[in-house]
This record gives sequence, structure tokens and C-alpha cells, in this order.
Amino acid sequence: MHLADRMQLPETYSARAYRGRSDHTVMAPILGAYRQHHGDPQLPTVEQLDTSYAHLQDCDPDTDIAILEHDGTPVGYSRVSWEDLGTGVRDCVVFAPTLPDHLSRSLFGAIVEAQEAHMSPWAADADAARYRAYASHPGHGEPPVGEAAWLEERGYTPTEWEAFLVRPHLDDVPDRTLPDGVEVRPVTEDQIRPIVEAHHEAFRGEWDFREPTEEDYAEMIEDPDRDESLWKVAWAGDTIVGQVKPYINHEENAQRGYLRGYTEYISTHRDWRNRGIAGTLLAMSLHELKKRGMSEAALGADTNNAGGAFQLYQRLGFELRALEAVYTKPIS
Repeated sequence: MHLADRMQLPETYSARAYRGRSDHTVMAPILGAYRQHHGDPQLPTVEQLDTSYAHLQDCDPDTDIAILEHDGTPVGYSRVSWEDLGTGVRDCVVFAPTLPDHLSRSLFGAIVEAQEAHMSPWAADADAARYRAYASHPGHGEPPVGEAAWLEERGYTPTEWEAFLVRPHLDDVPDRTLPDGVEVRPVTEDQIRPIVEAHHEAFRGEWDFREPTEEDYAEMIEDPDRDESLWKVAWAGDTIVGQVKPYINHEENAQRGYLRGYTEYISTHRDWRNRGIAGTLLAMSLHELKKRGMSEAALGADTNNAGGAFQLYQRLGFELRALEAVYTKPIS
């Protein structure tokens, strides 16, 4: 059964099947407006969606994606998928970005109810399963609002927190040095795959780790914003011990009216942690972005990262701009 056929939406709303790449021209601005409404101005591009949807996993585009319309005009979309994590838990992922003017308890509830019903057979095939959803939250200690409150009404609870941080200027970036025997080298084409593999391996054992697939590698390597000339990759002999892979979304900068670079995909080899490598590579990345004409930087972070990454970023001048909670619900 198609996800769209399960949806009993409020009057004037309807759901239809996803039409492939031609829908990305409406999905990208919907996702961008949804993110900005929740304090994250990252602007997805059509090219980014083309790449990510070309490598979808555990999601059948012919049955698991629906476009939400209001009086025939797209105002949101719904996508469901599942992931088997290294912890032995299967996540059935709830995802439904919607234009801010159309966010409502009744519409959101109808979407999530249909998504859960659609994914319930997937959960039945797993020993341990849960639904997982992302929802914005105004801050620690404040009552949940919007999707966060509506998810709690449905039995979800916040289990992880993710932060969006911005360094509002690229002045006063500290000069840091790498440990003896560690150096940054220019990235060559043949190193891209090993660098991506090392990044995935660094997160083994984390709450959301899953074994990477060929689709994961292909999506990263084919990222339209990929610019390895910006990357800062640290080596100790033949071992990759740390990395930051910055990128610049020029379309976002033009539309949002700033000059921002992203210092993302940060990781450190577990045998080399707590030696200042990540902080040094991040500082190098900020210097590099300034050389490229950028005036600020941004990144996302897990606030519960065991290595203290969230605190490191704040010490390096990044300021908290928005929080997002990961809400989960056991499937009985």
C-alpha cells in the first residue's frame, strides 16, 4: 500500500505519490523553509536532493514517499525509512517537513499516524524496534511546542539533542598545532574513499552508528558541494587520525545574504582522541574559509558527544543558535 493512500488528512489537504526528480524543485524550498522556521537556515539545493535521493536506502520511492498538497499546491512531503543500528535497534524514521504556514496539530497528527501504520510491518521484522523523529525545541527547560509537543502527545520522548552553532565572525581564530608526528596533507583523488571510510569508522559505537554501505560512500563522494581543496585531513604515517571537511553552499549564501562556510564532517580516530587534533583542524578550517572570502562559519553537533565536541566548538567561538531533539518511541 502506498504511503499517500494511508493518509486521512484534514479537509483541503491531500497526498499524492512522489514523481521522482521532478518533485525536487518543490521539495528543496519546502525543506529550506521548514529548517529556517526552526532556526536552521541551511538551504538544501535541488542538486543535493538529486544526489541524496539517488542513494536512498531502506526506503522505496515508489511506495514510501508522499507529496502533501493544499488545494493542489505542494506544501510538504512525507518520507519513511528504516535503519538497523549497531546497537541492535531498528529505527523506523518519521520525517515530514512542511511549510511553516501549514504546520498544525491536526495535519501533523494525521501524517505521523499514517507513517507509523506504514512502517509497522518493518518493525515487526526486528527484535528491537522504535520510531524516531526529529523535532525543534525552543531550548532546555522550556515546554515543548509544535511538533515536539505533538510527538509527546503520541508517546515519543526526547532521547538525544542536536545543536546548530554559528561562529559569527572569523576573527581571532587561534593558531593551534598538531601533535608531533601528525601532519595535514593535500587531498588527492585516490584518498577520498579512504577518508570517507575513516570518518564512518570513527563513530563506531555511537548511539546512531550503522555499518556504512556503498550507497553511503557514493552519496558523500558525489555531494555537489564537495570541495576537497578545503578539507583538513591529519595523517600519522599511513593512518588518518582526524579530519574536518568544510564546504561552501554558494546558493545558500546568495539567497540568505551572508558569506558562510560549513565546518562539518568532523571526526578523530579513536586511538588519537584527546590530543587536540579536532580543535586544531577546526581552527585550520576557519582560517581556510576566511582565505576563501567567508565571514562566518556554522556546524551541527550532538550535545551528548562523549568526546566533548559540543563544548570544544563553543570554546572556539561557535554560538548556539538552535536545538533539535531526537524523539523516540518504542514499538510494542
